[in-house]
Amino acid sequence: MAGNDQFSVPKWVEPRDYQQEAVKAWTENLGRGIYNMATGTGKTVTALLTAAQVSSTLDQVVIVIAVPYQHLVDQWSEDIEEFGVEPIRAYQSRKQWQPPLERQFTEFRSGARDVIVTVVTHTTFASEPFQKILNRTDARTMLIADEMHHLGAPHLRKAFPENIPLRLGLSATPERWYDEEGTEALLTYFDDIVYKYGLKKAIDNGALCPYYYIPHIVELTADETEEYLQLSRKIGRLANSVDGDIGDADLQGNSGLKHALFKRARIVGTAENKQNRLEKLISGMDSVEHTLVYCGDGSVEGDVEGETKRHVDATVEQLRQLNVTTERFTARESQTEREQLLESFEDGNLDALVAIRCLDEGVDIPATRTAFMLASSSNPRQFIQRRGRILRTHPGKDHAIIHDFITIPGGGGVGGLDSDAFNVERTLIRKELQRVSTFAEAAINHPDADLPDIQSGERSLREIKRTYNLRHM
Repeated sequence: MAGNDQFSVPKWVEPRDYQQEAVKAWTENLGRGIYNMATGTGKTVTALLTAAQVSSTLDQVVIVIAVPYQHLVDQWSEDIEEFGVEPIRAYQSRKQWQPPLERQFTEFRSGARDVIVTVVTHTTFASEPFQKILNRTDARTMLIADEMHHLGAPHLRKAFPENIPLRLGLSATPERWYDEEGTEALLTYFDDIVYKYGLKKAIDNGALCPYYYIPHIVELTADETEEYLQLSRKIGRLANSVDGDIGDADLQGNSGLKHALFKRARIVGTAENKQNRLEKLISGMDSVEHTLVYCGDGSVEGDVEGETKRHVDATVEQLRQLNVTTERFTARESQTEREQLLESFEDGNLDALVAIRCLDEGVDIPATRTAFMLASSSNPRQFIQRRGRILRTHPGKDHAIIHDFITIPGGGGVGGLDSDAFNVERTLIRKELQRVSTFAEAAINHPDADLPDIQSGERSLREIKRTYNLRHM
């Protein structure tokens, strides 16, 4: 080897059988393919094991790792250093990464360097300066795309470098929701899924911890229901101008429908009775330590008439009033603050974290024992990612508990809806029930996960299915 760096597996890494199977499948597919692995099962290490295999078979190699967020650049870089290479972190100002990367390519072409590794955000990856560098690569180059579903977006998939022959995509959810064209582009470029490691198999093999799933039916208040049903009627009328499922439509040219859907989603996400149910559940817990709460991104009424506050802030205040040490974990906190919060959470000095979306991808929180899903989108990717974060193994953690809040109109109020509005309403409920089914199927308490708690007075899922003619779910 000409350079000092050598990309190799550290002695402390003992590849699991399924990781070795993944590497073998990708290699036999001539160095292309996707690892569809459940969140929390070690996609990063599996990808680095694959890269180490490539490095061992080539005299020289360039490894480009594209990730969606800056904090993932740092996480990947720390792992890569354990494999014997100091990667170039390509994000923010190109003055910081372009000169050293150009220098390493000069050394590589002269034979003075054998390994180049760079970790780049998807945004920088698609930028013109980085693309110019990629144009100089050749057959000795490997691309690893973390959370590859992001790269299916039109402006990013245009940046796929065709001159890179070795391609590895990573995702627990490789299909793009409501985007068949983007999904097809990903499968074409990376050459389909070569290895799949699902949730149930991961739990059975001890890669993830078992969990209990408890859905809670939460009814909107009378005022919320009235506004909600008015919006449903409006959505029903406007949806007639959209072909197919409104969730699958490009709504840029239909601002009225887009606004109505957004406003109704806010009502669902910040429903008043969710806060009451959360307080009741928290008060009944023996230990609140290591709890996550996912909120909506809307606002709720404050204590003073006319005052509003963010749902996440109101939830933090509510938990603190219950003597639960709680902090917010959102985009408003700096990277340093987030790292400190995660450390306090891990150590048990902080009981609960309240988030909106910042804990969805790429943040390790294995100590989590209990999670409350106050708000979820209809996109399966979000709740699958969240579930994987919650199910990571941790010393002393033998199971996790997921509380999922299912929101419906109050008092069976669908009777006043016309057929168009009812069909729109039914579609929303169907997506909620699809999430319930997905969560319940691998839970310890399946098939009982979807049964009502008679003591709680909640409406049962069976009743909801009858109301919306969804008995088959």
